Amino acid sequence: MLSPEEVRRLITIQLEGDVNSDGFDGFFLLSGDDTSETLAALEAIGAHKTAAILRRARAKFPNATIPDDMEARRALLLDVVNPDGTAFETEDADFYRYEDDLEGMVSSYESRWTQTT
Repeated sequence: MLSPEEVRRLITIQLEGDVNSDGFDGFFLLSGDDTSETLAALEAIGAHKTAAILRRARAKFPNATIPDDMEARRALLLDVVNPDGTAFETEDADFYRYEDDLEGMVSSYESRWTQTT
């Protein structure tokens, strides 16, 4: 089970911070090495709609695999995944709708964690 601190870091700081700043391009460049963990955190809090958006965005990478190395991710993003800068437009727009109340869900997860420990 992910700790509340880890969930908050993955969702609030990385996913929301990066996507709200620079779209999924920014997320994958800066935090893409944590994509699997971010998906696990989204599922842990019940943010299934947001997890589906992230899965769709990740699927644009060859074999849905995102390199751990930032320079390798940058090269792949620029050359293969998103060379014209439009690959994530739909996912960005869907994310910005905030169909999952991420802050509320993270807070609820933190409360449940506190009650069980």
